[in-house]
Amino acid sequence: MKKNNLTVLLSALVFALMTSINARAYDFEQDGIYYSLIGPAQVAVVAGDGGEGTYRGHVVIPGTVQHDNESYTVTEIQDAFFKCPQLISITIPPTITRLYWDAFLDAYLNRIIVQDLEAWCRINFVVDGCFARMDETDVEVGVHEMESDHDMVNLVIPSSITDIHDFTFYKVSTIQSVEIPDHASTVGKGAFFGCAQLKSLKIGSGVTSIGYCAFNTNYYLWWDFDDMCIIDDVTCLATTPPTLQSKDCFNNATYKHGTLHVPAQSIRAYCTDENWGRFENILPIPAVNGDVNGDGLLDIADVCSLIDLLLHPSL
Repeated sequence: MKKNNLTVLLSALVFALMTSINARAYDFEQDGIYYSLIGPAQVAVVAGDGGEGTYRGHVVIPGTVQHDNESYTVTEIQDAFFKCPQLISITIPPTITRLYWDAFLDAYLNRIIVQDLEAWCRINFVVDGCFARMDETDVEVGVHEMESDHDMVNLVIPSSITDIHDFTFYKVSTIQSVEIPDHASTVGKGAFFGCAQLKSLKIGSGVTSIGYCAFNTNYYLWWDFDDMCIIDDVTCLATTPPTLQSKDCFNNATYKHGTLHVPAQSIRAYCTDENWGRFENILPIPAVNGDVNGDGLLDIADVCSLIDLLLHPSL
């Protein structure tokens, strides 16, 4: 009997301790937003006393916040907006550098407003393995629209971006076309996963590596209907085929029905590549008058190629 009473007492103490911890998972609140100190002069946006469903309506996250005569930069969004069904929109400041995978889980947002597209492309998305389990788990981020000073329908990645991080545009349903600059070298895993409206893709000449499911436009990993989620036109300007980290970088429907355009001199390299060769339709980039090097562009590279031809006609 005494043993049972002791067990009940210990269980009550543990429950009380956990309740007190969960009840105050933040350090201070200002203007309806809750913050946790995470480093010198840095804070993260977190859930408030109510836990799930803390936020509602339109939330504008500031880049900096004052507390106790100290200024803090807002650099992270943790699981703040998890299960906030009454949340309508969130405005993200350019100071955010880390965003946790469950930040918007089950929030069913109408809109995320990105103040700086370049800053958004530099965010590290902390996913804790959720993407690897996505074929087994019904993961719904709820991001149906994004706004910024740039067009989020016909998306042109800023030329200053050298790497597109994992999950940067995960399930952004407004995107219909994407242009990746020549200076970019890598596209992270899941970068455009679930972008079901994506129909046109242009990959810059400097891209060397494309991560797992980067351009798999299926809304769910296991969902692969032939007549849906197809990228109709994929153009890759790289003369050496970028490394596709998996056959799932694109979905089967895109491999089957989409058309891959590549530099004329690289047709064989793409056709014989283990993963690029899955495209059933691989064609040379259409010739353009003045396009000396055959990459489909008219730029300074053509001038250099023309000079080489004039100086070294035997090459």
